[in-house]
Amino acid sequence: MPHMALDLSQLIRQIDALSENASKRQADQAARLPLAQATLDAIAADPEATRQRAADVAHRFRWAGAIPTDEPINAVYPLPAHPARASIVAADGSQIHPDRHGLALYYLINIGSIVFRHGAEEAPACSSSAEVFFEDEDLYENESLISGEKINAERDARELGELARLGASESGAAPTVTLLDNGLLLFFSLQEQDRKAKDKAIANYLARMDQLKASGAALAGVVDRPRAANIIRLLHLATLDERELDQDHLRGTGRFQHMVDTALFGALQPGERSALFVNAAPDNLEYYKPRGHTVRFFYLNAGRPGKGSLLRIEVPEWVAQDRARLDLVHAAIVEQCRFTDGFPYVLMRAHELAVVTMDERRAFDELVMGALVRRGFTPGVSQKQQGKEWTGSGKRRFP
Repeated sequence: MPHMALDLSQLIRQIDALSENASKRQADQAARLPLAQATLDAIAADPEATRQRAADVAHRFRWAGAIPTDEPINAVYPLPAHPARASIVAADGSQIHPDRHGLALYYLINIGSIVFRHGAEEAPACSSSAEVFFEDEDLYENESLISGEKINAERDARELGELARLGASESGAAPTVTLLDNGLLLFFSLQEQDRKAKDKAIANYLARMDQLKASGAALAGVVDRPRAANIIRLLHLATLDERELDQDHLRGTGRFQHMVDTALFGALQPGERSALFVNAAPDNLEYYKPRGHTVRFFYLNAGRPGKGSLLRIEVPEWVAQDRARLDLVHAAIVEQCRFTDGFPYVLMRAHELAVVTMDERRAFDELVMGALVRRGFTPGVSQKQQGKEWTGSGKRRFP
């Protein structure tokens, strides 16, 4: 049976409607931007009251907005000087989830990493490290097969662990920045409802963050094309009176509906950053803060003149409160973005080192099959899996 391609001719009218909708949405947000910026300036005039109110609402209502720090809310910070020598380290991970239609039951985690020694005349040091998990204690929890989300959480913790290992080896020779291609709050914990599973995953993750802090290296998470609205929620909070402080009013963003934080920082020039804010997410305040890892964030224009690139940069409090480390993170990310026009080179390279292609998956399965055959097994994939291979789904990657 021939493969049926997507018939784009059927979608022409919908594509036209989509573009019209996107244009209207952009115009609507542009019309509301002056009010948002005026509100930001207004709350900047009384920073202590704004900070106390945001912190109180976050505590009382588990409100995921932004809490101002001691930096002026509407301040702009220029690009600091980059040191002559510095090590920039990045790690990224990929995984193969258990496949009940495959040859055998297992999962695999691969971590790619790179060390870029700025100011040294040597090529970046690249590596990858893979591990296969197949024991019952790896695969099952409460008689159920481990979920993909839990495997992803383990991958995230291992990324931090690799940064801690490399940070410890580099920080003695030069100032060192370690980078993750994501925010610093564990995504699994933000979604997980099982308290026991959540506590276990966060404990594992924060133990690696403890190691990274002890290494002497700085840490930052880099979010490309951020869609967060923490500061927008802070602006909405400023429009509410005390009688409106309840879950219903705080759940939305009122007159700033559908706006995102980056809309506020379009005037940042290349190399400039916004003020720091505390992410008021409940997990941050309940888990990270007691361990001294409270996540703060700022927005950074990491592009070149004429072509801006707004990134959201997240750092733990032990970086945010150390101006030398914070400036190093700021300068290092901008410098790395010069190579790739808006996103750190080391993160792009770490991803390339981590990703498992379908060809590599096939080669791994052939090794598994050979090992099983040598032990007297006659393995085979399910009919469903065979069908997938026949219809070309093997072109996928496993990021």
